[in-house]
Amino acid sequence: MISSALNCIAPQSIRAAPDTQLSSPETHLLATLLSQEDQHHYSQINNIQLPHHILHILHQLTSLLHSSSTLWMSITLLKKLILQQHSIDLIIVIASFTLAHKYQQSHIIDYQLIAQSSHIDDIQLIHDAEVAILDALSYDISVSTPDDFFSYLSNLANNDEEGKDIIEQARCSLSSTSLSHQTFDLLHNYPSSIVVLSLISHHFTSNSFINEQIKSFVLHKKDASNYLKQLIHCTTQLQSHTS
Repeated sequence: MISSALNCIAPQSIRAAPDTQLSSPETHLLATLLSQEDQHHYSQINNIQLPHHILHILHQLTSLLHSSSTLWMSITLLKKLILQQHSIDLIIVIASFTLAHKYQQSHIIDYQLIAQSSHIDDIQLIHDAEVAILDALSYDISVSTPDDFFSYLSNLANNDEEGKDIIEQARCSLSSTSLSHQTFDLLHNYPSSIVVLSLISHHFTSNSFINEQIKSFVLHKKDASNYLKQLIHCTTQLQSHTS
């Protein structure tokens, strides 16, 4: 699917379909999201591998709150802390998760449940660690997650029921219990946009709207050639892990 979608890329090629909320010239949302992935520190973050025991804790917390976007953001926050040589302990791991959940979700966190499941006696320790994370990151905890790109594509596909259904099924597959922790951890080594396109390409072979969006994503990247290589590599690895 990826190869066929990119056969005829040209400077005047596909642009995202018009949408009053997301794709007007005034918003530049896709360009903004993709440009964040071109920043130097973003590449550094993707290259950091979290220890297995930390990932295990995060997956356990996710089983309580059921949010793949929270898991994704908390992993990125921890990688940012590691990049700053900040010490990582159990409380910091939990606080990164609760902080990410408050950022990504609207409903209230059950701190008592999280504390009990993690054998934490004092909830205030989590609150203090959240403040410590905010201080360490200078309150810059904005993180692009796959859900941002899924939402963008879903809005663009508003008049394409088949395309919208493909996007929503791919979105669900990222948070599905059938997706192994190993596969999720593999995906987290790639930019969010590549994860989204890889999941869509993995599950579905042909759709004109999706093909056009793959072209549009590639054309918006600073290094389109390297981006395409990453996309193909991620899709290949995803297939090998789920076959």
